[in-house]
Amino acid sequence: MALLAVRTTTSDKDLQRDLNGAIRLLFAFLILRMAAWAIPDTAPKVLLKAVRVGWMLTFAFGVIRASVGFGLKLMRLRARAVAMPKILRDVVDFSLYALAAVPILKTQLALDLTGLVATSAVLSVVVGLALQETLGNLFAGLSLQLDAPFEVGHIIRIGDHTGRVVHIGWRSIRLSSFRREVVTLPNSMVAKERVQNFTESQEPVGVDVTLTLSYDAPPNHVKAVLLDVMKEVPQILVAPPPQARTLSYEESGIRYMVRFFLADYGLADMVKEDLHTRLWYRLRRENIEIPYPQRTVHVRQQVAHAELSEDTVRGLLRQVDIFQPLGAEDLDQLRQEVLVRRFGKGERIIHEGDDGRTFYVLASGEVSVRAGKLQAEVTRLGRGGYFGEMSLLTGEKRAATVVAVEDSLLLEVDRPTFARMFEQYPGLARQLSALLAQRRTQLRALAQAGGAGGADPIPAEVGRILGRLRQIFGLAATHD
Repeated sequence: MALLAVRTTTSDKDLQRDLNGAIRLLFAFLILRMAAWAIPDTAPKVLLKAVRVGWMLTFAFGVIRASVGFGLKLMRLRARAVAMPKILRDVVDFSLYALAAVPILKTQLALDLTGLVATSAVLSVVVGLALQETLGNLFAGLSLQLDAPFEVGHIIRIGDHTGRVVHIGWRSIRLSSFRREVVTLPNSMVAKERVQNFTESQEPVGVDVTLTLSYDAPPNHVKAVLLDVMKEVPQILVAPPPQARTLSYEESGIRYMVRFFLADYGLADMVKEDLHTRLWYRLRRENIEIPYPQRTVHVRQQVAHAELSEDTVRGLLRQVDIFQPLGAEDLDQLRQEVLVRRFGKGERIIHEGDDGRTFYVLASGEVSVRAGKLQAEVTRLGRGGYFGEMSLLTGEKRAATVVAVEDSLLLEVDRPTFARMFEQYPGLARQLSALLAQRRTQLRALAQAGGAGGADPIPAEVGRILGRLRQIFGLAATHD
């Protein structure tokens, strides 16, 4: 009656289950005890002994079950931990049942169980070999329950199997896959495999997706597109933020990895399907090719892919003031000699203090000009801006460092190109010297406070620059 009262008032499901078992055993004890009183002494001794052993065992088992239930309840209250695994509780119950049954059977039925165990060594070996796999599953299940890498309701991955745990037993566990299949895995196999738990910590779970895209697409542009598409999928969390990375160079393209985070890993397949669908349309609009998984033989005699049209290059060169003295035919020849260089975001184009043999015109993007020990930003240049001409023409060290702020296309003109132009146009050297001298003098005047008066410094600067041109390019006096 006391156990019934406690079972009715408690809200602990585990304690209720333990007390239900104890109450059933004690009711069986009462029935057998009353039967022992009711059976006359003239009844067969076998029946009397069986009833006596029965009420003793049921009473002992009922007390053990109730005691274990209250003991586990006390442990849960003190440690505030999760319930003890069922397989471990069963082991404790049956161990105590065996300890209680041995003296009862020995005293009431005169059974010497220790002698029986000692004389059945061969039988034990035979049974052990026959039940080797079953016993392996049993002890593996006990080990898993003690370690508790997962619980019922968790989404886990074991080997090639992914799903939600629906049952943990003595011999096996059962997973419900995302295809609504129930997969039964032996405990011995689970104990040997790597177990990934996606829901234990209740934190967002990361999902990785890899894809291979064309070599023609700049990686920074591709990663920006991938991140932009992931922002459109509503199930992908904003924090932690999605990531896009360049993994490796494969035979048919560049391999990328995107990582996004979900609050519920059960949505992973649906989100990946949505992401792949959206990516196809976006990549098509961006002209980013998804290459076939095959080797492609490129013929070197084919016409190279031009990143800038001829008219665009010609227009950019025409805007540069140091090329103003050149005619239309000269500009067209210069256009054929320039090289188109692509720099990614954060890349350094030139470094302060280095020798300079190239001159750059910015076709697209933006660059940062930095100088000094602290590399403080002096200015930024956009489309049509140019830099590097002073080092190329005069042989001076680079006066600043230039870094790409974003992916940028630049036109590169080298020193041999200027040597050719000086050879064809003898007066070009003095014209360029005048332009460079004017620019340098204006920069110095801006840097000085108050602008000092006096003689015009430009003619002296023109002479100095012209002398450097003669020295570097081997120009004679006739080129003045």
